[in-house]
Amino acid sequence: MHPQSAPFPVMRNEDWNSDHWDPLAYGQDFDFNRPFFEQFKELNDRVPKYARIALRNENCEYANNLSDNKNCYMAFSMSNAEDCMYCEDSWGSKDCLECTITLQSEKCYDCTDCLRCYNLQSSQFCENCSDSFFLAFCRSCKNCFGCTNLRGREYCLFNEQKTKAEYELFIQNFKGSSWRERQRYLERFEELMRTSPRPHATLHQVEDCSGSFLTESRHVTESFFIQNGENLKYCFNLYEGANDCMDYSYSGRKAQLVYESSTCVINVYGILFSVQCRDGSSNLLYCYSCDATRDSFGCSGLRRKQYCILNKQYTKEEYERMMVRIIEHMQNTGEWGQFFPIILTPMPYNRSVAQRYFPLTKEEALAQGFTWFEEEQKEFLGATPAAALLDGLPSSNESLLVESAASGQPFRIIPQELTKYRTFDAPLPRLTYQERMDERAKILGGIQLYQRTCMKTGKPILTTYSPDAPYIIYDRDEYSEEFQ
Repeated sequence: MHPQSAPFPVMRNEDWNSDHWDPLAYGQDFDFNRPFFEQFKELNDRVPKYARIALRNENCEYANNLSDNKNCYMAFSMSNAEDCMYCEDSWGSKDCLECTITLQSEKCYDCTDCLRCYNLQSSQFCENCSDSFFLAFCRSCKNCFGCTNLRGREYCLFNEQKTKAEYELFIQNFKGSSWRERQRYLERFEELMRTSPRPHATLHQVEDCSGSFLTESRHVTESFFIQNGENLKYCFNLYEGANDCMDYSYSGRKAQLVYESSTCVINVYGILFSVQCRDGSSNLLYCYSCDATRDSFGCSGLRRKQYCILNKQYTKEEYERMMVRIIEHMQNTGEWGQFFPIILTPMPYNRSVAQRYFPLTKEEALAQGFTWFEEEQKEFLGATPAAALLDGLPSSNESLLVESAASGQPFRIIPQELTKYRTFDAPLPRLTYQERMDERAKILGGIQLYQRTCMKTGKPILTTYSPDAPYIIYDRDEYSEEFQ
């Protein structure tokens, strides 16, 4: 995940987790005549980092920010998933392709924000739906096509009830692997969505919550993409349990008392101002890439350590005395309570999640102190323009080199991917994976809240839908009452 410009050495995950190197060998004394962040950067730039954020996975080399997965390829920010390809945030899902936020779902293709669904394709904001295509805001439906806002229905086409025989005849004639036919039905489906009411926020089984994309949570304030969270404020992308946290992004999994931190996951407790601290870590301040580490301050790359400062080992008593002095020092320098400065991030802005939600031009990013990744331009001879692709699936599993319909950038469709498309009877992609992932993110919308009014009652609402969004937005309570 680290670009060549990253200042620190990078190791294969297997080597980083081995006993062949000692992070304490990089330890340094704290200098009370210098700012803390300056000293931490010197340490952090010397300590090796793991190549990918990955724990306890099997056959998931081409993936990042994931744990406890099996047989996943180009998968990001997920756990307990299996046999998923080109997916993001598909927690607890199995055998899914081209999906974003498909929680506890199976055999889904091209789905966005779907919960506990099975054999669902090209759908969004659905719950407990199965064996269907092109659904939006539906719940407990099966054998439906091109429908919105249905509850417990079967054999419906574009919100019209059909007989079983009529529906099955339609499905028999549907050419799922045809790109053109899929686009034609997608256009009709999108037109139906523009004339169908939708709730001002996507919330499933929540209590006292604000924000959007919240599931099975309570007492959550202005947060997004949360599942099984409680007492959270200004949090983002937390799943499988997070309690009593604030200003915390990625990834949850039984996290508690986390503040101003990112990518801290799996049974973590009392983590402040830290990044990538995982797997049972607790009581950490200003730490980076530490696993199963406790009671430490300003450390980088530690594993199963305790009472360390700047990667130097102390006794419990020495550590507690030093902690008080360092905090007083940071209060005097104005650093205490501030997150790591920009100079500490190795991630180019245009390759970060921030670019998706807060897009900047190269000039704007550089002016704010961020770095920018310049894509190396390569010539790939023999790439097929997307417009010239077969309108269906090829008979062989030979890999294909394709030029993106949007950018002209070449991308490869590998044999395993072709097998998946054949299983789902889905068409070949016309965009690179990054472009496809960004398109699904557009369906979710941003994470900025706008003051609007319910288009049914005029009641004030706080929603992620901008005032110029082409949708009919209802207050969620009004929406739930109308579509029970």
